[in-house]
Amino acid sequence: MDFLELFNAVAKAVRPAYQDYVPVTDLDIPLTETGLDSMDGLMMGIYFCDIYGVPEEISKELHPTTPREFQTFLEKHQTKPLPDTIEEAIKGVDW
Repeated sequence: MDFLELFNAVAKAVRPAYQDYVPVTDLDIPLTETGLDSMDGLMMGIYFCDIYGVPEEISKELHPTTPREFQTFLEKHQTKPLPDTIEEAIKGVDW
């Protein structure tokens, strides 16, 4: 599964009514330049940790500054296999 595609899908899901979200095209872009605010980042962390099976205690150590740092952290602490598709991954996220 392409992490950048998953990142954008989760970001869209946490933004109220997808307002003003421009898809990220670079894993190394600073999160401050993505249009996501701190609440969006917090919600993304919660959902990503759920998708990857990162335990809650470890998830508290997640403080990424780029999408790549999200990916590195999640892959390091992953405890369950990823779903086969983006749609399956965000099923519990996309309210």
